[in-house]
Amino acid sequence: MIKKDITFHPKWWYKNAGIHFNEEFFNEPDYRIESDIKMRKALYERFGKYGIGEKDPKPRPIIGTNLLAAGYLHSQILGCSIRFSDDNSPEVIAMNADEDFIKNLSYVDLDTNSVFKDTQKQIDFLKEKYGFVQSHVNLMGVQNIAMDIRGQEIFLDYYGETELVHKLLDICTDLCIKVGKRFKALNGEVSSGVTGIVSQTIPDVYLTSNCSCEMVSNDIYEEFLLGYDNKLAAEFTNYGIHHCGKTMEHLIDGYKKVNNITFLEVGAYSDLKQMREAFPNTHLNARFSPLELRVSSEDEIAKQVKELYEAGMPNELLSISCVGIDDEVSDEKIIAFLKACEEL
Repeated sequence: MIKKDITFHPKWWYKNAGIHFNEEFFNEPDYRIESDIKMRKALYERFGKYGIGEKDPKPRPIIGTNLLAAGYLHSQILGCSIRFSDDNSPEVIAMNADEDFIKNLSYVDLDTNSVFKDTQKQIDFLKEKYGFVQSHVNLMGVQNIAMDIRGQEIFLDYYGETELVHKLLDICTDLCIKVGKRFKALNGEVSSGVTGIVSQTIPDVYLTSNCSCEMVSNDIYEEFLLGYDNKLAAEFTNYGIHHCGKTMEHLIDGYKKVNNITFLEVGAYSDLKQMREAFPNTHLNARFSPLELRVSSEDEIAKQVKELYEAGMPNELLSISCVGIDDEVSDEKIIAFLKACEEL
């Protein structure tokens, strides 16, 4: 049986479990832990037969959550506003900062940063109450954060403002390292807020989110972004890349130059077979499209899961997950996915 995971969109949680992803969920530990218990129990009641959820969940002293994808903290630390809502993940409001802002931007001191001080208060509260803390905060990624600060102008900066863009990328990398070290000091598993499957596969991996790297060429990646991935890889040694785009294979040459790679998350519709050929000894997590889950028949779902399995072999270095399942997907389709994984 292959390792598998499902992660739901906030709309699903809001409709099916009455969970509100407002500011209180992310900033008030007791409220979040109460909601987390409800979430794990709701999963078990629907999908417990397939190893999902918990029958009698106990409180978990968590910051963030590994039950949905919600990356925003790093961008908020650097000054972005965050829009919270009941049935959506926190939305980062891009700053679209001008050149003068970037030139005057400073490296972050977490001990004096007001946003991280609020996070630290949660950590201290949970440590005092439970004795330990589990970090499930989404670690984000260098270019993702830089885009939140600079906006789409960053893509022009690669061609005309190289010094400016390197300063911004270096500040973002420095922040990732500082935050990552703080969370690593709490517990070894820090990446399940990026993708929940890591807890079953390589729990101690540091997983960076390269979502927006789908938007750049391999040449741009190697010239501007590769060095920062390698800075992170040098700090955390056991390193992984989440790439949820449809053509991860277009960055194979660049990704092969990243050091200490132990885990790659391969976006839905990317060429999994090509990724396996390029990374024969690396754990690959194949993303199954939540859209395919909604529009495909149960037989089609089983066929597509089998195709992923065959493309990503060997199975001890492969897992499959479906992330972002919304409230329009029936339980029957989700069960079809879980059954297909179990039957492999």
